[in-house]
Amino acid sequence: MKKLLCCALVLQGLFVFQVHGGDAFRLENGDLVQAGMKKGEVLAKLGKAEMKDVVRRTGVNTEKMEVWTYFTKDTFGTPVVLTITFVGESATTIDAKQKR
Repeated sequence: MKKLLCCALVLQGLFVFQVHGGDAFRLENGDLVQAGMKKGEVLAKLGKAEMKDVVRRTGVNTEKMEVWTYFTKDTFGTPVVLTITFVGESATTIDAKQKR
């Protein structure tokens, strides 16, 4: 029984890592939001962002980045703050943190 419980916890930990990684996030309804998606695709899955920020990164090449923030839930129904960063029209990073 202990082995079964340990295996279940390890598998759950791996699943949570994949879901909350920097390249993808699985929503409560099972939809996947992932790096490389266009803004229109993200809007279709999540709707309008609660907050949007525009950041300019200066250096050799000045880049305009948009950061969209959502308050949503993961596949376990846990409330999360989901932050998606876009460079141009494509999502480059996806970050999810448990909402407290």
